[in-house]
Amino acid sequence: MTPNRLFKKAYAKELLQVATEDLESAVILKDGHVSRKENALFHVQQSIEKALKACICHLEQPVPLVHDLITLIKVIPDYENIPHHDGIYDLTQFATIRRYEEGVAIITEEELTESIDAATKILQWANDFITKS
Repeated sequence: MTPNRLFKKAYAKELLQVATEDLESAVILKDGHVSRKENALFHVQQSIEKALKACICHLEQPVPLVHDLITLIKVIPDYENIPHHDGIYDLTQFATIRRYEEGVAIITEEELTESIDAATKILQWANDFITKS
């Protein structure tokens, strides 16, 4: 059973700010051309995870205390409207097993850029979700 925790609705905006800062960290790592792209993708995943948790918090629902993006997305009503909702599931591995592995799979610059672009769109969606509802 997945542990959950209920947070105050106001925490959503703070969590969204932390998500934004995680994405900024990912961009800095990408632009710095670090050799371990897994580190940048970890921050991308964390950004998306926190943005989704911010939305769940805003809905005043218990937040699943997991890294799994599929689990988090499915808590949000009409999750099909989340940009890239079906293309980000592979990022979960960068907050779990891939934190401890290096070079198992080749990560291209294009994949890294696409992941950052997806996170940027998800953050914008989450910001709109929280501020407009």
